[in-house]
Amino acid sequence: MSVQTPNPEMNQTEEPLFPPQYLLGLAGVGFLIAVIVYLTQPTFTVIGWGGLALTALALIGWALLAPDQLKAILTGRTARYGGTSVLVTVVFLVALIAIYVLVRQQGWRVDLTERNEFSLTEESRQAVAGIGADPTTPAIQLLAFYSSNQAGRRDQDTVLFEDYKNTSNGKITYEFIDPVRDPLRAEQYNVTRPGVIVVVALDEAGEPDIENAETVNSFAQDELTNAILRVAASGDFRAYFLSVEDGLQLTDSSGAGMSTLNDVLTDRFDWTTQQVAFFELMGDQSEIDLNDPAIDGLVLVIPGGSEPLTDEELAFVSEYVDNGGDLVILASPSIGEENTSLATAENLSNYLYENFGVRFRNDVVLDRTLAFQTPLAPVAVDFDASHYITSGFAQGSGMIFEIPHSIEIAPTLPETVTVTTLASSGPESYSKADINAVLESGDINQAEEDPRGPFPLGVAVEDSETGARLVLWGSPSVAQNGYLGNNINNLDAAFSSLVWTTHFNDFFNEVTIDPTQNPQDVPIFADQNTIRSINFITVILLPFGVLAVGALVWWLNRERGAAPVTRERSEATAAGD
Repeated sequence: MSVQTPNPEMNQTEEPLFPPQYLLGLAGVGFLIAVIVYLTQPTFTVIGWGGLALTALALIGWALLAPDQLKAILTGRTARYGGTSVLVTVVFLVALIAIYVLVRQQGWRVDLTERNEFSLTEESRQAVAGIGADPTTPAIQLLAFYSSNQAGRRDQDTVLFEDYKNTSNGKITYEFIDPVRDPLRAEQYNVTRPGVIVVVALDEAGEPDIENAETVNSFAQDELTNAILRVAASGDFRAYFLSVEDGLQLTDSSGAGMSTLNDVLTDRFDWTTQQVAFFELMGDQSEIDLNDPAIDGLVLVIPGGSEPLTDEELAFVSEYVDNGGDLVILASPSIGEENTSLATAENLSNYLYENFGVRFRNDVVLDRTLAFQTPLAPVAVDFDASHYITSGFAQGSGMIFEIPHSIEIAPTLPETVTVTTLASSGPESYSKADINAVLESGDINQAEEDPRGPFPLGVAVEDSETGARLVLWGSPSVAQNGYLGNNINNLDAAFSSLVWTTHFNDFFNEVTIDPTQNPQDVPIFADQNTIRSINFITVILLPFGVLAVGALVWWLNRERGAAPVTRERSEATAAGD
């Protein structure tokens, strides 16, 4: 019986103190620590450097304890086939970098947001290009007061600011200012919080016109573009509202006042407005010159009134208009003792009819079909679509006229005068001659002798010889605060009347951009903890998790591939025995 001698090469294999793969895991932990420090800390601290040092030492230790594994990785099938994959990946990344550099150098950009968050809309582009092409417009600077905490917003808005600059051929420039680090400039422009953009014109010496600067409190392209247009159109436009008996008050914030119209003129469009009495205009020492050639546009407004103009007052108004002055009249109802008002008084009516072929009738228009709460407040829905004042009114919208007068248009107009009916009452409307009788009796039913509508409730008049423009509205409700709301055009009509009479529409056009926000363009806001979690999941957990799964699969396949070799060696040993 033979005695089997143990094979010393099989039984006396030297084992390391611990498996070398533990060192690979330790190297992965060190590298993970370094990545986390890099992504979450403002600077790469000593902990990050320690993680890198741990990674390097662990890899060196693994290479010393398992040289065969290192050799297999470098020369085995994994290296041969994996090397090709690495090469392809490197070539692909280099190609992407080259394409990115080329696109950046050429300035090619495509805005994939439907709201054009990063590029100018077509409306803004046309307006800004016009500024760049007009040599008379001043240079404009955008001062973005962004704090250090708004670095992300700053990077995002820089793209759009660059578009403003390029489209305007460099006439529009921009500068970022930290209001915390530069409080003096923030105070200079009355900026009290970060995130505000100030639009300011520069004179020929490059000095900012701080007094007429426009402030955009929240970043929106339509607001920013319109602020730029207002600054570029730095003309002098004025509206003087006459103080008349029972007339509307310019700064009255009640429903019967005109404060909303005044705020639009002064705050949004930088007009000069003032309510003045006749003696302030007619006196020899008057500081108001209605014929000042330095003024780009001026309009005189008669906001209602229950008492007729005196002969001196009418002479002043007629001389002003005959010399090409612009005039807007809002007719108050004739509810006085003499059943008349300023607009329907004989002296003003005769002047208007003889010189322009229009006048207010001393009546009241009622409508039981198209009315706001009462037949005494008929609603006009028929507008002239070709005239500037009413061309922008949406279909289905209307104007509310409270106790209005109808307007008479002469069958034959003066040769140089054109008259456009801006708004008319409905086809079921009718008029009564004595408004006081209607109010006292409460009888608003239509009688057989009552004239039938429709009636003109607003007209625009232009004299091509003198250049005078007049707008007549049958009720003061056109300019009152109480008649505001969706699909109500009263305020738009009042404002557009002033714009058209002064030719302000030729001087400045406001850009309108669709404010609809699509779901894919809604910004997502996250705090710092959420951002860190997102970074950890997307930058560390997902890629390194996939890498770990791949390593695990490779290791398991390696173990399976080694098992048959062991069995073959065992069978060969048994056969030898």
